[in-house]
Amino acid sequence: MDAADDDLSVVFANPAFEAMTGYTTRELRENGLGVLQGDSTDPRTVREMAESIRQGEPCEVLVQNYRKDGTNFWNQLRLIPVEEKDRLTWWIGVARDVGEIRKLQDRLKSRREQLKEARLLAPDDRLTGLRSRTFFDELLKREWSVCQREGRSITLFLFDMDFFAAYNETFGRKAGDSCLRLAGRAVRAAFRRGSDVVARYEGQRFACMGSDMEQGPALEFAGRICGRVRDLSLPHPHSPGGRFVTVGGGVVTRVPGKDDTLEGLIEDCLAALARAKIAGGNRASE
Repeated sequence: MDAADDDLSVVFANPAFEAMTGYTTRELRENGLGVLQGDSTDPRTVREMAESIRQGEPCEVLVQNYRKDGTNFWNQLRLIPVEEKDRLTWWIGVARDVGEIRKLQDRLKSRREQLKEARLLAPDDRLTGLRSRTFFDELLKREWSVCQREGRSITLFLFDMDFFAAYNETFGRKAGDSCLRLAGRAVRAAFRRGSDVVARYEGQRFACMGSDMEQGPALEFAGRICGRVRDLSLPHPHSPGGRFVTVGGGVVTRVPGKDDTLEGLIEDCLAALARAKIAGGNRASE
C-alpha cells in the first residue's frame, strides 16, 4: 500500500490474498481496502488501525472482514510500515484467515489446546510485543476456573519498572518505550513453558501467569527475573535504587478454594508488589 496516499491505495496483492478475499489487485486499487469492511467489522478495531497508521507504528489486530461474495471471515492482520531514506513510503499488510481456528476453539476440550488457539487469535501489545492486557485477563479467568475445579495451584506474577517516571524525564518518551521493550523481553525470556503467559499489564507493568508452582520456588524465580532486568545494565543515573534500570515484583501462588475469588488473587499480588516497591525495588515480594 502507498503510504503517501491518505487512503492507502493498494499497489499489489499477492495471489493468496486475492484468493482469500475474492478481490483482484485492480479491484482493491479501484475500490480501496474499505471494501473488505462490513456490518460486523468492529469500529474500535478500525480506529486502532487508523491510529497506528497515523503514528506510523506497526500493529496487529483481529478483524472481521468480508469477501467479494459477501461471506465474512476473521482476519488476523499485521500492518508494517516501510521506510526509505528516513521517509515512510509503503505499508505492508500480512493477513491470515483464522476462521477455522475460531471454530476449532469452540470444540477443543483440552485446556492446553484452548490456550494455544487463544494465543493465535489474540493480538499482541503494540509497543512491547508481549500479550495484551485483554488477552491476559481472559486467559487468567480461564486458568483460575480450571485450577479451582481441579484443585491445582495458580501463580500470578506482577512486575513494575522502578522509578520509571524519572527515567522518562531523563531520557524522553522514545527511550522509555525502548527500555520497556527490552525489560519486557527479559521477563518473557524467563518463562519457557508452553502454558506460561507474559503480558504488558498496564503502563510500565508486566504480568505473568504460571501453574503447578509452589510459593517458595515461585518467589525465588521472581527474584531471578528481577536480576535478569538488572543485568541488562540499562543506565538510570537518577534512580534512587542504583545506577541501572530495575523492576520490583510481586508473586502469589494459590490453590483456589470454592469461596476464593480471582479478584482476591490480583489484590494480594498487587499488595505484594507494593511491598517490593516500598522496600526500594529490584526485588520480589510475596
